[in-house]
Amino acid sequence: MTKQEKINLLTTYLNKLYPQTKVFLNSNNEFEFLVAVILSAQSQDKVVNQVTPHLFQKYPSVLSLANGKYEEVLSIIKLVGLGPSKAKNIIELAKIISTKYESKIPHDIKLLEELPGVGHKTASVFLAEIDNAKYIPVDTHISRICKRLNIVSDKLNPTQIQKTLEKYYKGDNYINFHRQMILFGRNICLASSKRKCEECPFQFCKDRKKDS
Repeated sequence: MTKQEKINLLTTYLNKLYPQTKVFLNSNNEFEFLVAVILSAQSQDKVVNQVTPHLFQKYPSVLSLANGKYEEVLSIIKLVGLGPSKAKNIIELAKIISTKYESKIPHDIKLLEELPGVGHKTASVFLAEIDNAKYIPVDTHISRICKRLNIVSDKLNPTQIQKTLEKYYKGDNYINFHRQMILFGRNICLASSKRKCEECPFQFCKDRKKDS
């Protein structure tokens, strides 16, 4: 079975399982969303959604966060994990956006990747969610699914997997496909022995074969 055939099957299955998904992170504007995505790295979305209302109540604008004190920002976001580096990054991010970009987020992936705390995945999530850009960002769930289904080699990194998915995905809603795979990874194709293979239709999964 080719990569194209596997992705087509995966797309059809996920469209039935999760027809329309919603953005996982809560926000009121582009800046809040970008900060939320940065905070979500190696953290659960539900924890980020608990923290951000307090963060943006205290710092309701780009400029106010740019002038925020590190210790105070850290005390608010510490629950998300990696708090020290994230606090430093989002303050510096706010400073750059407020001065260099006049408090407006650049909608260019290269410019986004130059910002503190913004890697390729974060930039891809932002543009896919905000602009409906044709990106399929890859997290640990999506990476696991693609490798288990032999869509990609175990050696590929998230950026390489993302390029593969974007090449072969034939649907018209890239960010919805991204969210669908995450939900599939959270609910069915879980890590290690927690996975629910009895609920999964993909007989070509290499981990399923190991257990048979």
